Amino acid sequence: MPIRRWARSSAAVLALPVLTAYLFFVMSRSVDVLEDNWLSATVLVSSAAVLAAGPVCGAAGAWEGARLARGGVDGAAAVRSRAAILAWSLLPILVAALVAMLGGLALAGVAMAGVPGLPDPLVLAVALLVIVAWTLAGFAAGRHLHPLVGVPLLLVGTWLWLAYPAALETFWVRHLTGDNLGFCCETDAVYDQRALYAQAVVAVCLAGAAYLFWSRRRGARLAWAGIAGLPLLAMAVAFPLVRDMGPEAQVPRTSGLACGRSDGVEVCVWREREKQLGTTALIAVPAARRLATGTGQPAPRRVTEGPADGADSWRFAAPPGARPDDVLFGLATGLLPAEPPVCGPGWSGADAYGPLSAWLALTAGAGQDAVERRTGPESLGAARRVLGRPPAAQVRWFRHNLDALRRCDVSPSEVTLP
Repeated sequence: MPIRRWARSSAAVLALPVLTAYLFFVMSRSVDVLEDNWLSATVLVSSAAVLAAGPVCGAAGAWEGARLARGGVDGAAAVRSRAAILAWSLLPILVAALVAMLGGLALAGVAMAGVPGLPDPLVLAVALLVIVAWTLAGFAAGRHLHPLVGVPLLLVGTWLWLAYPAALETFWVRHLTGDNLGFCCETDAVYDQRALYAQAVVAVCLAGAAYLFWSRRRGARLAWAGIAGLPLLAMAVAFPLVRDMGPEAQVPRTSGLACGRSDGVEVCVWREREKQLGTTALIAVPAARRLATGTGQPAPRRVTEGPADGADSWRFAAPPGARPDDVLFGLATGLLPAEPPVCGPGWSGADAYGPLSAWLALTAGAGQDAVERRTGPESLGAARRVLGRPPAAQVRWFRHNLDALRRCDVSPSEVTLP
């Protein structure tokens, strides 16, 4: 068959505009709020591609599978292998999905102009694998179902599998689908590889089972064993990878910093924000010294957006569009515990968090209006009252209430207005 006629006869001709339109619709709702890193853009493109192409390509596969069945492929002389027949029918649909994904990458590239880095190839590869798997599932269903049943079944069923788990409180399910929209990744985080591996395993097993179901001959017990066993294998391998994961598929980032020295202190920002390094240092270094004096702690040798120990290194954040007060507030509250202690229901230490945050931010140099917006007028009032005391009394107040945040047997002191 001539190439043009072969391509025009494929369901991909109808699938391409549909999945492209839906992909751009999904991306249009998120592209303006992307984080300033290419991983977040890659996750958006790959997830939009899976959410758009998975159902559409599955439905197109069901149509093509039914067309091959009507054409008598099973009973015809074996001029080509079943794998070759399937590949030639599959190829136009997958090319349509790839074209749509490239269009999504082009749109993301416009949004990420000026941000260093490249798309993550592993995330894109897993997305393509998921699309291939659902397309093969469509072919398998199309061999045995009428198009009026198979096409809507794959279209709706695949979309529900990809989209609905995000609404479930059973979080591990969402990490198996391949739709990672909203689950990753902030600039200070990276993709949790366990989710990617789990999605790849599920996709490979689904593709294998679908191929066996499509290509099997009557009475082929080995094929039936594979069809039944591969989904069980997928769950046995993928479930342990994701069962302990929370709602997001990201873990803290530990590398990729750009560093420089300012007034004897090392200042580090994520490499995507390297252009802001000088400006950030002028804000963070003096603030760190003011905080060290106010809290009675040694000044840090390093202030960083990356991992910090709270002693020699302190942490802050300087995302795009952050104002100086935002940077100061982040640096100040970074001195407080990230998690509360495991105490009984009567623990009152949380009452100290707002006043301590306000006092630290004011000590760092943040404006009162900014502090009030973040902590509230009562916390600001308590902090201003403490600032009127001698420095030694302020240090004692800070240390006592810091202990209240860390321990169950210490109650906050003077954290409310009289």
